[in-house]
Amino acid sequence: MLLRLRADILSTDLAPGSKLALHHLARQYGIGITPLRDALGQLAGDGLVVMESQKGFRVAPVSLEDLRDVCDIRLKVELMALDLAFDRADTASDSAPVADWDRRMKQAHAAFIHIKARVGEDAPITAEWEEAHRELHMTLLSACASPTLMRICRQIHDRIHRYRRIALPTKSYMGGISDDHVEISRAAYRRDREGCKALLERHIVESNQLIEENICFAPNP
Repeated sequence: MLLRLRADILSTDLAPGSKLALHHLARQYGIGITPLRDALGQLAGDGLVVMESQKGFRVAPVSLEDLRDVCDIRLKVELMALDLAFDRADTASDSAPVADWDRRMKQAHAAFIHIKARVGEDAPITAEWEEAHRELHMTLLSACASPTLMRICRQIHDRIHRYRRIALPTKSYMGGISDDHVEISRAAYRRDREGCKALLERHIVESNQLIEENICFAPNP
């Protein structure tokens, strides 16, 4: 239930700023009002839903100010998580977790490349593509071993996901930016901290610029 609601918000099937009528949603998702309120409360904590006093719930609106704020925080927290990941890889007394990090990065990268090649560049950005892209980034950062930092990174990725779906009709709009992941992954395998950080920073900055250049904000309901 929570996953379905989240997916419908991220895909904009539930439009930004739209009112979330509880009884209508309960019928649509086949769930009771109490668990529905709980799910909406969790999504509010993730910044995807807004609770309005005496008015119920709305899908979180979108705006240029919010986009810039979220993108700025994304850059800071992902670079912080990557730094911590390298710290732990450099000082690990047991090589098994580091080897596991490498293995999971290779798996996530292979899955992303497979989906990217299978779907093609002219297809819309799908939930499947977004999930593989998110997993690739989260796996890269996961060696930071900070549940709190990883939770923030996931929340920010979800919020940017929605802006990307609004701004970029197909993956072809991303040009070579989606190919950055190859260079980023290779730098991580080499344990090239500064090179990996520079590549990730460039990737995030250029991705953010691309979204901002292409987005057209419809009035929120």
